[in-house]
Amino acid sequence: MAGNNNKHVLVIDHDRKLLHLLAFHLIKGGYAVSTAADGLEALEQLENQAVDVVVTDYHIPKMDGFELLSVCRLKWPETPVVVFSGEQDDMAHEAVDRGAYAWVRKGKEFSTLSEVLASAIQPSVHA
Repeated sequence: MAGNNNKHVLVIDHDRKLLHLLAFHLIKGGYAVSTAADGLEALEQLENQAVDVVVTDYHIPKMDGFELLSVCRLKWPETPVVVFSGEQDDMAHEAVDRGAYAWVRKGKEFSTLSEVLASAIQPSVHA
C-alpha cells in the first residue's frame, strides 16, 4: 500500500500483545505507527507529534476511549479518530455521535481496519 507512506497512525490499547500485532500489520501496510497503552500517554504523544489518524480501544487505562475522543475533537478536530473495540455493535452509533470517524469491532479482519484508515486519511474529494 504505497499510498500510505508517511501517514502516521497512533494506536492506543491496554493489551500490549494486540497493540504490537496491530502496529505490525499497519507498518506492513505502509503506515508509520506510534503506540500508547493508556489515554494519558496517548495525549502526551499527540501534544508532541502530528498524526494523521488515531485508533483507540474503548477500554484503556487513565481515561476511556470516549474521553480520549472528546479531547481529540477539542484539540485536534481535523484528526480522525477510529474506535476499535470489542464492545457490542450498538456502541458504534454512540462513538460516531461523539465524533468518531468510525467504529470497528475487534475480531474483524485487519483488512477492515485498513479500509477504514485508508478512507479516513483520504483528502476530501468534491465533485
